[in-house]
Amino acid sequence: MKDNPENIIDKPYRKPLRVFEKSGVVKPEMSYYVPLDNVVNSDKQDIRTMIDLGRYFSMFAPRQSGKTTFIEAIREDLHKDKTYVIIILSFQKYKELDKNRFYSLVEEDIYGQLITRLEEVACEKTETVKRFLEQHHLVDHISFSKLFEELNRLIQFKKIIIFIDEFDGIPLSELGNFLAALRDLYQKYKGIKQKALYSVGLVGIRNITKLVVGGVSPFNIADHVDLPPFSLNNVRDLYSQYTAETNQPFTEEAVKMVHEETQGQPWLVNRLGALLTVNIKPGTKEPIDDKDVEKAVQLLLREKNNHFDNLFEKAKLYKETFVEIVFDNVEYLAYDEEQSWLEQYGLIKDENRHAVVANNIYKSIFVKTFFKDRLVKHANHGTTR
Repeated sequence: MKDNPENIIDKPYRKPLRVFEKSGVVKPEMSYYVPLDNVVNSDKQDIRTMIDLGRYFSMFAPRQSGKTTFIEAIREDLHKDKTYVIIILSFQKYKELDKNRFYSLVEEDIYGQLITRLEEVACEKTETVKRFLEQHHLVDHISFSKLFEELNRLIQFKKIIIFIDEFDGIPLSELGNFLAALRDLYQKYKGIKQKALYSVGLVGIRNITKLVVGGVSPFNIADHVDLPPFSLNNVRDLYSQYTAETNQPFTEEAVKMVHEETQGQPWLVNRLGALLTVNIKPGTKEPIDDKDVEKAVQLLLREKNNHFDNLFEKAKLYKETFVEIVFDNVEYLAYDEEQSWLEQYGLIKDENRHAVVANNIYKSIFVKTFFKDRLVKHANHGTTR
């Protein structure tokens, strides 16, 4: 990306048509959007390949990393094919519910989306499915299993794909039973190509494949997928969409600095995009450069927002471990419980077998607000990092 691309030198500034999203699902018609690179399992298979193979999988990423946007994009793509029925559930508000209420809400969501999709594609078995659903109610994990056993008989020519967003919100009393039901359905129909329930994806902040309930792992049949941060190309492509609408370019140095400071964390990339174009250099075709990024980062560090508030509360839960990682040369331990939680919240990452803070912005914020005494101690001892 050049400072003054030839194709926009003589063009006037135009008001942007979209925004840099800071909350909720990104809608490409309303907000700048780029698909993520390299969302694959350990066998380098992408999500579409896993779905086509009938795999069950779990997807892990910290909050505000684009999980919901990613699965909504998958639904839009797959629903171009009438064979697919994509059902998206969310357990975000379910943790405190009793079993009856939990399964009642799951039934409402599944049945509503299933019938809507069957009607949309004019499925010849829609009325048959409706009659079955009127008689079959979800009351526990057994009735959940029976639902798909019958659907596998009625509409085996369809492919139902279920994504469960915010799976961490499932009532703890049902965690083991629900995962066991999914495991049993997978194993029972694994070798059968004509089946209604074709693939399941559990999406959350925890690596669900590591869960142990009652001494066993109830979801050990699943692939595991990490949702990666934005690559440098992702950041470049996101900001170039703004340039295409407004004729205001970002210099390559600015793009690289944003990626370096954020390490591609999607919320941070979008928030800096908004600050740069609304607060730092608005209403002009003058290029946004690395000096502007420095100013935007300083604005962000002084900002009060829900993203930082939520991370601050999580960091407090494992304060001592987080302090050690900030100031010391700490080995990354995949099975250390406190490191694991800090990583799942997006606060730390593995870098060359060392546990480090996820990006410069998080480090600056939490060092200044959290660890003043430790900073003074290290300054007195001449310690620098």
